[in-house]
Amino acid sequence: MIITDEDDTQKIKEPPVVAPTVRYPERAASRHPCSPLPDYETSQALAFRDFNESQVTLYKPPPRRRIFDSRLWRAAIAALLVYIFLTLVIGIPIVVHKEHENQQKYPYNPLTYDFTWPNKNLGAYYPGSTRNITIPDQPGIIPVCNNWTTVEYFADSPTVLASTEQYVSPNGQFSLASNATCSSDLNNVQGAFYTGINPDQTVQDAVLSVVMGSSSPSVFNRTFACFAVTDNFTDLALYLPDDLAPTDNIIYNITLLFPQTAVPSSIDSLTTILPMFDQHFSFDGNVTIDRVSIAGAASRVTVDSIQANKLLVDTSLEPVTGTFHVSNSLLISTILAPIVANISLYNDPKSQFPTSLDVHTGNGNLTANVTILAPNKDPPLRPNFVANLRTFSGSLSTTFLHDPTSPPTAVQLHAFNDLGPSNVILDSLFEGIFQVSTKEAAATVTQGNASVTDPWVPGLPRTMVVGTNLTARSYGWIGWGNMETPCQQGEVLVDSSLADVTLSFLG
Repeated sequence: MIITDEDDTQKIKEPPVVAPTVRYPERAASRHPCSPLPDYETSQALAFRDFNESQVTLYKPPPRRRIFDSRLWRAAIAALLVYIFLTLVIGIPIVVHKEHENQQKYPYNPLTYDFTWPNKNLGAYYPGSTRNITIPDQPGIIPVCNNWTTVEYFADSPTVLASTEQYVSPNGQFSLASNATCSSDLNNVQGAFYTGINPDQTVQDAVLSVVMGSSSPSVFNRTFACFAVTDNFTDLALYLPDDLAPTDNIIYNITLLFPQTAVPSSIDSLTTILPMFDQHFSFDGNVTIDRVSIAGAASRVTVDSIQANKLLVDTSLEPVTGTFHVSNSLLISTILAPIVANISLYNDPKSQFPTSLDVHTGNGNLTANVTILAPNKDPPLRPNFVANLRTFSGSLSTTFLHDPTSPPTAVQLHAFNDLGPSNVILDSLFEGIFQVSTKEAAATVTQGNASVTDPWVPGLPRTMVVGTNLTARSYGWIGWGNMETPCQQGEVLVDSSLADVTLSFLG
């Protein structure tokens, strides 16, 4: 061992460096700097990794057992597709057929029969709006306004008189409307409308004429009468100024006449909305009408005779009087005025629905004389006629009689009153349940001595069974045999609050 001299050591020692001391990690004891083999730790790690991989390979968990084999899934899907196909091809037609059968059948219990009344909205009877002539219902129609044939001015009066006449098709749709209102024009506007058959047999077209009188040239110039006419479409709209003075007056006289042709005129719809007009209808042959709508506040309605499938009369403050022949639905409505109607109702046994009647007023008498006809070849399985009559401050009087050619029909009649007496008469062909009731008066049911045999089962006696017979209420059944029958039964209900109620059967 060589021992250096202390002086030599001090000579070769480098001066101290003022800095933090950095200590590098020592090499592993068994690792040679240039050895190609890994050190001990690396070797152990590699060995454990190979061991673990071998364990994973050797002890891999067995695959899970499938509950449904793929072949089973394919078979199930195929069966589902076959089921859907059979349902579409066979099941749905059967359901539709049964539903159709159910629609054809009606429960024999009248109290469970649900009938939808026709909508009172004018749109249900006439397609389109008659109040806005500037946008015609038929494309290509250009309205023509104030195309007067004659205009007369008078030297000694400010009155202006104008008239025009249009020859139009006797078929299709007809509408006449005015924008007058009761709130602003009740004392300023008057009018008369008449429609019927032309007495001149040489005329082959329908003739629509308008005569207008105004109290001054100023009113005349601000009033419009607009026509929109094309094949099978005739529309007349009357526009009144909205700033009429109390001294201003407008008077109309309108007529619509149909020809006396060998082939009757075919009217799809006839609509009037004419407030403050007296409306008069007189059709006796020469026309066939599908729908009729007669409307107008404070408009008196008089009908000599009219026949249609659907007919609506809707007014107020003025009476309704007339003779109506209807095969589908009839609605008559007013308020603060009486109704006197002679009505003939027809129901086709092949139809799915009854013929409906709705007549109501308020603070006025209601009188309805109804004749019914349904040529049933067998006892009906649904109601032939459904009627609803109502008033709240007036007498109610109605009769329901079968036409001499009609067999017994199924009738459902409800008559309601509040302050006035009610009197209902049914003929000896009615069969079904009845109920009359009141709160502060008397309810009476009587049976006449008219003798009629059952046309369906001859020999059955006609009887009346009273289940409840009190002063203010009576309930029972009238008919042939007994009420346990599979055919449709009738129903009559008469109800009042403060007045007497009387139900009479002629036999």
